[in-house]
Amino acid sequence: MKITGIEIDEYRQFKNIKFDFTYPEGHDKAGQPLEKVCFIGQSGTGKTTLLNILWNFFAIVDDGYQIIMRHQLNRHMSDEPYNVFEKISVKAKVFDQTIEFKKTVHENKDEGVDIQYTISQSVEWMKLNGIFDYVMSQEKLCTYIDDAIIDKAHALTASKEENDLYNQPYITDSNNIFIANEKREEALERIKRSKVLSARYIDGRYLWGYLLSDIDNYNENLRKIAFDLVSKSNSFSPERLSEKLNEWQKNNPNPKIDVAENCLNEILKNFFLEVDTSGTEAPIVIKTRAGKQLTFGGLSTGTKQVIVTSIPIYKSKIESGVILVDEPERSLFPDIQRELVKYYNKLSPKAQFFYATHSPIIASAFEPCERFILYFDEGGQVRFHRGIAPEGDDPNDILRQDFDMSELMLEKGIGEYEHYRLLGMQIREEADEEKKNQLIAERLELGNRYNFAGRNA
Repeated sequence: MKITGIEIDEYRQFKNIKFDFTYPEGHDKAGQPLEKVCFIGQSGTGKTTLLNILWNFFAIVDDGYQIIMRHQLNRHMSDEPYNVFEKISVKAKVFDQTIEFKKTVHENKDEGVDIQYTISQSVEWMKLNGIFDYVMSQEKLCTYIDDAIIDKAHALTASKEENDLYNQPYITDSNNIFIANEKREEALERIKRSKVLSARYIDGRYLWGYLLSDIDNYNENLRKIAFDLVSKSNSFSPERLSEKLNEWQKNNPNPKIDVAENCLNEILKNFFLEVDTSGTEAPIVIKTRAGKQLTFGGLSTGTKQVIVTSIPIYKSKIESGVILVDEPERSLFPDIQRELVKYYNKLSPKAQFFYATHSPIIASAFEPCERFILYFDEGGQVRFHRGIAPEGDDPNDILRQDFDMSELMLEKGIGEYEHYRLLGMQIREEADEEKKNQLIAERLELGNRYNFAGRNA
């Protein structure tokens, strides 16, 4: 399911606006859904709002699926996603079929209509469009990566001892242990059955417990094998134990190796780090290239950012759906930003990506037709235009052409540049050779300091 358009009559900062997320005429993919979309615009123009509209669309699809399958599991029922669509429609493509969810849900709504009735509209819509079998066949339809994911970093990279400090209230007796395990299994089953994934709505321990369940199972089975070998042997032999464990591991590949080689190490190498595939102190253990393990507190914010965003993108296994990414540049140095879009796309090559960003470096990774530049018109209404600068262009050109920042320098720099230009005119008019040489030296020093030589002066 790929998104092909959003039409908004009126919602928050939007009024009478229509987005077409397909490749334009003349493009070699004309008419097909855009593979990736980049929303650019100053704060308040609605970049995140657009991502949230798409999230609500997929939440409604998930509602219909869960009701049909009777997978309630104490789900939190809310009509909030449906309220969004009073004056909004979203179009999507499922294979060659175009479907649309629009403002018909609330046309007959009154104060007597309860949440259950509203949510049941998702079932009718899903049956009408005949997409239930498709939805059921997909592991996930939408994954949302936003700032909430950073708050979950601790539960992923902290050791068991560190995690104990954050798992209040403490489990004090066997009955509490049973309840905690029961709650965990129910939570993991709910996440597994859902067709959408967002860290904002999931406890960090359950989030990583779901995404890295294969690693948890592997570690648990390895412990059991080791225990059985020791307990069933008449005499303890370290050599024999090592031989049997090596044999078991040969027949049961460590899933951490997959996460390391196909997900994290490619980006972690930029930080001179890698996954410690032997480490079991935490769900994901990071070490330096020299082999030194790093604690949770030893990881930079940028390192945590790429780890906790990459794993959900890779492990949610979206084959025909959408990944929403809000401000991917957060806490990342420009050299990492430059590779980020290509890297994310490689982690989930069949997904359709929607990004909201303030970074011209991120924006430069998109074709002009994939960029949607949001801006306020003279009446304060949000409008948009497609990108201008070519894909891969200098970020400064992106700033000038797509971000509409004709002047990038601050006031001090602008003043110095005007002085640089004035010196050029004085040099041309100066007849005294000694004075002329002084002016040339002053202009050369100023030009080198600000790198003005590349500008027209």
